[in-house]
Amino acid sequence: MIRRALSGREVDSATGFRIILYSYCMAFKISPAQAQHTPIKLILDMLHIHAEVEKMKNQEIDREMKKNVGQQNFR
Repeated sequence: MIRRALSGREVDSATGFRIILYSYCMAFKISPAQAQHTPIKLILDMLHIHAEVEKMKNQEIDREMKKNVGQQNFR
């Protein structure tokens, strides 16, 4: 069931919530016991913000890597 959900297939709402809760807890390093009473809207908003921040970090890393490769080719 979990594998099905992680591959993007439709699953029941309880499984979907557990996956979202797990992702939220891992991203923000909090326990599920603390997070389980957090409103789902807040969890989803925070996960969207986290995803954008991670995307920006990855883009910056890619830029730096390309810059460093370009500098190495000139040596």
